[in-house]
Amino acid sequence: MHKDTVSGRIDLPRIKVPKGKMLTATRKSVDWSFNLKTIESITDTGIQKILKNYLNFKGNKPEIAFSPEGLEEMNKSIAQFNDGKAHQPIYKARIFELGSKFALGETGNKKHKYVEAAKGTNLFFAVYADNNGKRSYDTIPLNIVVERQKQGLRSVPDTNEKGHHLLFYLSPNDLVYVPIEDEKDAADGIDFGKLSKEQVNRIYKIISFTGNRLYAVPVSVATVIVNKLEYTQLNKIEFIKDKELCFKLDVDRLGNITKA
Repeated sequence: MHKDTVSGRIDLPRIKVPKGKMLTATRKSVDWSFNLKTIESITDTGIQKILKNYLNFKGNKPEIAFSPEGLEEMNKSIAQFNDGKAHQPIYKARIFELGSKFALGETGNKKHKYVEAAKGTNLFFAVYADNNGKRSYDTIPLNIVVERQKQGLRSVPDTNEKGHHLLFYLSPNDLVYVPIEDEKDAADGIDFGKLSKEQVNRIYKIISFTGNRLYAVPVSVATVIVNKLEYTQLNKIEFIKDKELCFKLDVDRLGNITKA
């Protein structure tokens, strides 16, 4: 979804907000991503009703309802989906999100100013291991990253809450290699300058992550050809067993690849 403005804090009496959280709203263009869940997050209940009615009219298929042609059709007969009442054409809507806030600073006005990371802005995914080599995973919140950087520390903690040590961390667009069983214990011996075609196919580009879930696509993919068809509804692959095996790659300016 395209974001047209910076998120701003809002109050919605109908939404119960847990302690330590706050609601922010972002104005977004209506497109195929507006499924029922997204529509229910629209701040304007009148627009909610119209989009719900139209989505139902189109067989609950947002890719049809909110395509450019679908939006044009809806806006030409918008009263039909608004109990017969006229309404301005709808092309954008404000979507609320529930998130964590943290102070911008500790002194002066900064301690009274709060910032909120927009949804989907996770920057660091940490891979930890216990003494037996069993891995655990964590997405590092932005406030933790900012606080550590202010103290001159590495963005990602060296140990997690369980005391497991950091193996490596990943950011969007980083590359990882998924070894086969025979390579697992001899990863340092892989010659990345002479990879076979089969080995090249096991290099992936990190797309996103949340919590302990990690998503990637093959490094050869620039963009999907058919939306929601090639790599699931999210247009990416979730690493499940691959998380236990993969390791990070470093690529220099000349394109030389080494294990990080």
